[in-house]
Amino acid sequence: MSAAKPLPLEYKDSLGMHSNIPDINHPIQENLPFHFKFFNINEHIENTLYQTLDRFLLQLDIVFIRDSVLAAVKETVTNAVKANVKRVYFNTLQLDIQNSADYQSRMIDFKKSYFDNRDEFEEGLLKYNYGVFVSFIHNKTMMRIRIMNNVELTEEESSRIKLRLEKAKTYNDLAEAYMDISSDQEGAGLGLIMTLMMLKNDGLGDSAFKFESSGNKTIFMIDVPTQMAKDNAKISKADKIISELDQLPTFPKTIQDIQTAIEKPNSSIGQIAEMIKKDISLSANILKLSNSAAFNRGGRVETLDRAIQLIGLKELQSLLYSLGTKQILEDKFPAFQAIWDKSNECAYYCKWIAEKMGMPKNIMSNLLSASLLHDIGEILLVSFESDKMGQIKSYSNSKEIASAISLEEASFGITHTKLGALVAEKWNFPEVYASAMEYHHRPMLVEEMYKEIVYPIYLGDMMIMINQKEAKSSEIPKEVLNFCKFATVGEFDSARIKLKESHQKL
Repeated sequence: MSAAKPLPLEYKDSLGMHSNIPDINHPIQENLPFHFKFFNINEHIENTLYQTLDRFLLQLDIVFIRDSVLAAVKETVTNAVKANVKRVYFNTLQLDIQNSADYQSRMIDFKKSYFDNRDEFEEGLLKYNYGVFVSFIHNKTMMRIRIMNNVELTEEESSRIKLRLEKAKTYNDLAEAYMDISSDQEGAGLGLIMTLMMLKNDGLGDSAFKFESSGNKTIFMIDVPTQMAKDNAKISKADKIISELDQLPTFPKTIQDIQTAIEKPNSSIGQIAEMIKKDISLSANILKLSNSAAFNRGGRVETLDRAIQLIGLKELQSLLYSLGTKQILEDKFPAFQAIWDKSNECAYYCKWIAEKMGMPKNIMSNLLSASLLHDIGEILLVSFESDKMGQIKSYSNSKEIASAISLEEASFGITHTKLGALVAEKWNFPEVYASAMEYHHRPMLVEEMYKEIVYPIYLGDMMIMINQKEAKSSEIPKEVLNFCKFATVGEFDSARIKLKESHQKL
């Protein structure tokens, strides 16, 4: 891929590292690369890299592969920094890292030494000029991301990476990779394999990910065609899971009747309450919801009539979708309660975000109902495939990858988000709820009319995952933050911490 002669790299405060561009909004043009150089990774640097990735993907209209490409960038940058840190470690010991015997004996203590002396190692990266260089460039047919560090890997390191890349081509199942890599002492193998599985699932072949190490440099390259099919789901793989949906009952008629009654212009709280009281389970769930963090307005609600009055009839009509879903799923699926509790926490955060956005009451009602419903698919998929979903969650959490959608698709042929949308279709839910279920992990793909629902749910989920150290705020798309009235990542994090504290007090 040809490129114009690069400009010199200068340190830019706004970017947090050296670069050839003046700021994050520098125009993207064909064959004009964006270069970045840094020594260690932090959230400011991650934020710059991920915003740059988003800008390229959006301009080329291939944002639907964001999850897999973002995971690949995170994995390769982490490995590049780690390779450099290892060389600081060996230099400090005055040992030759290329000596196989020294390498084998000293790597056992490397990780502990690094964690105990992190500041000294990071100073060593600067002292020895062990940098990481990341470049983005595109032409009419391809986008290329290059991750390079200025060291040559040992024969052992290089062989291990090549072996993992070759093995990744042979795996058909997530479980195979876990079983094969579980004993890897440095832990790098699984990350590379998962990266390739995710890229492959998004339609990027084996040639999309390249590796070479020679002289004084090691390079990973990710090549993404600018023309790609957007629907790459392996539906045949998902047949068994999809067939499970046929076993779900129809949406409760009693709830549909109540929703119809609310639609009538002369309906009253008393009439609706009498209809609801005939269903003891529904009555209990409405009372419980009215006392939850997202809906409580101070003081415990003791009666159904008061609960309906506080929630409001129109708002209740929307919420009945989530309450009916709860009735169907809670006794049948063991994963229900934990995910429902998480959805309630998300609803609490969504309500705050909606108020910050100045959202009208009728839209906020849809948002709160959608936030309670958005993870229906996860309830089902965790129940159908508990072992594999546990493996995926364990891996994505360890790498702080907020969305493991591509891994789900690679493993099952379907994602929990798509599964949720299929349930919404089966039960004839409004399209806004189906969109919330399908796009809450891929907000950049949602239609314009549903952004006001999907973006806050995405941020609510991210707050939960960041609080649990399962994700980082640096990977949140800037467009989503700005749409929800957050000027910066820092403002989002400040709100997240305060909301976490207030939610814990409830």
